[in-house]
Formats: sequence, C-alpha cells, structure tokens
Amino acid sequence: MYTAEVVEKLLAHHGVRGMRWGIRRKATVGAQEVVISDTRRKLKTSGGAGHPASSDAIRVRTIGQVGKKSGLKALSDKELQDYTRRLNLEQQAKRLRFEDSSPPKKFVLRLLGQTGKTTVQNAANEVAAQQVKKQLVKAALLAA
Repeated sequence: MYTAEVVEKLLAHHGVRGMRWGIRRKATVGAQEVVISDTRRKLKTSGGAGHPASSDAIRVRTIGQVGKKSGLKALSDKELQDYTRRLNLEQQAKRLRFEDSSPPKKFVLRLLGQTGKTTVQNAANEVAAQQVKKQLVKAALLAA
C-alpha cells in the first residue's frame, strides 16, 4: 500500500511548467545586466528580462483605472496630461520597435494582420447574412 508520504517522495517535479524539451532558460529573478555588442554597425543586446514596471508606468496606469471607473472628468488636468503623454510615448515606442524589425518579420506581421482582418470580416458577413435571412423568414410568416 502506498501512503501519501511515499507517493510524495516518489513524485518529483522536474523542470518548469510550459518549458519545452531542449530549450534552456536563464533564471530571471530580479533585474539582469544588459550586455551590448556592436558588430558591423548592428546593435545586439541580451538580458533585460525580469525588470519591474517603472513607477511612472504604475502611476499612469492607476490614473487610467480611475478615469475608466469614474470617467475622465474625475481626473485633474495634470493627471490627464500625464496619462495622454504616457500612452503616446508607448505607442511611439511600439511603432519604432516594429520599424527596427527585419523585413521578413515585418512581412509576416502585416500578413497576419491582414489575414485576421479578412477572417473577422468574413465571419461578420456570414452572421449578418444569417440574421437577415432569419428576419426575412419571420416577416414572410407574419405577412402570410
């Protein structure tokens, strides 16, 4: 007979949940040192994972939550300016990151975006067509 104690000793967790075989991961506990090397005018970096959110980002997200729950009229002019400025800066940074990516990666991202839009449009058209048919059948039954 196996007791709970024996089962616990036999069962052991090895690895990280969701981890794939053959892929190694650095420990990301706390901030990591960022290493930069410049080769042929291409900038390569490593590290950077595990940094906590900055105090500015936390403060602005809190302001955004207040604005969402209580309405933007609950925010002062300064808070509204900080919120708007932070969101604009984040959008600009995302745009720059996209522009820095390689041409194949840009192509794939654009293709996926276009495919997603087309798929959603087709699904919406099908649902709309079904609803129109349903309403026409109801109208025909009521008129008869």
